[in-house]
Amino acid sequence: MTIKELIELYPFGKIQETKATNENISFPVDGKYFVLPKDSLQETEIRLLKKLFPVKDSFVDPKKHPWYDYLFNQGSLNLVGNFRVIHIQLKKPKAFLQAEWENSITEIFPNLVDFFFTSENDGALIEKYAKNHYTLEELQSIFLTLDADFDSSTTAFIGNFFSAHEPFPTLFEEEQQIFKKETEYLRGKTTFALPDVALHYFTQEAMKQSNIIQTFYKQLVLTNEIQQLILSLWRNQGNISSTAKDLYMHRNTLHYRLEKFYEQTGLSLKKMDDLVFCYLLITKQKK
Repeated sequence: MTIKELIELYPFGKIQETKATNENISFPVDGKYFVLPKDSLQETEIRLLKKLFPVKDSFVDPKKHPWYDYLFNQGSLNLVGNFRVIHIQLKKPKAFLQAEWENSITEIFPNLVDFFFTSENDGALIEKYAKNHYTLEELQSIFLTLDADFDSSTTAFIGNFFSAHEPFPTLFEEEQQIFKKETEYLRGKTTFALPDVALHYFTQEAMKQSNIIQTFYKQLVLTNEIQQLILSLWRNQGNISSTAKDLYMHRNTLHYRLEKFYEQTGLSLKKMDDLVFCYLLITKQKK
């Protein structure tokens, strides 16, 4: 049975990149998950769907990792304080020193309360808040150092610190979805947090559904060269000198191209509002 056939049977279902962790139930299909509200299914339907779409054996022993049980199996935890999840995607060499890498992680993170892999390459670090917690820049340096030592490649999404009173499994599920989607989009940035991708992620559907945006995009002539210029300006926060250096371009050449773009479109990439608009415009079309 395909996803298309499932949607025909259950039009209220949804497709997502990650397993459901709240009151919904999920079934693995074609590398994704088809998610349905548990209370919308009869027990016989649930048993049949589980037979048709069996979940692979877990990488994790819930008894050894209570946070996994809490996040994925609706287990209970007596929590006090604030916690964050560091979501990682680890590309490993053939001769990867797994045990040594994990030992390094536990030594580096003094406030770690749990750590596990949910698949061969995907993992989660759960860290309790402390005043000396690592900043985004420090975490980026840590993962780059580990990659150099172990010949690996790590992409990390740094979740927010949330109170233990919040619905952690639901927040964890949304962070996983953000991580999966935005990792495909990001280029040249391997450690990031919500502020880095919030504008792009939360405006995606609204931009796609706007007739004005679609029509405006058709009228614009956005060559690959212009798109790279816009993306570089965005990454460099509109700084002309940094952008010129990034594109191996003379400042005067860059100024000329910005002026030419303004004459053609009426949009000045020197103005942050216009730059944000163009950035969103081209990134939505790339999706």
